[in-house]
Amino acid sequence: MEIATLKKDTVERIRKVKKEKDMTISDILDLLEKKNYFLSEATLKRVFSENNDPASFKYRDTIVPLADVLLDFYEDQSGTEELAALKSMIRDKNMTISILVAKNEELRADYDKRIAHLQKQIDRLEKNLDFREGVVQRKDEVIEKLINKVIETQ
Repeated sequence: MEIATLKKDTVERIRKVKKEKDMTISDILDLLEKKNYFLSEATLKRVFSENNDPASFKYRDTIVPLADVLLDFYEDQSGTEELAALKSMIRDKNMTISILVAKNEELRADYDKRIAHLQKQIDRLEKNLDFREGVVQRKDEVIEKLINKVIETQ
């Protein structure tokens, strides 16, 4: 099944459940919050507006939470096969996201460790550079004094 068709069918079922149960946006926001999903009121109004195309919504961020809350909560049986496929895709994607988050955290820790090491090297090199600039400056002063002595003795 094409994702656009799946989006359209799911949004239509969500809209149908909202109408049948005579739910308000506030009711839906409460249900979302109970399941730790957070969508804005404006997003919900767009989803339930008849003149908005379901294909324009972000699948994972908008449609999935609403489908999880409304279709499961009211045990919507329409399109059960597609719903099972949708749930399976959601679980797979959530597992992939969890794995990627863990991998990202590992990479971030390694990156921070490398940055700290490089910062120590930079600090050491800056101190070395300051020391060498001081040595050069002292040598310049000695050379200048020697040149002045040579000029005075002539």
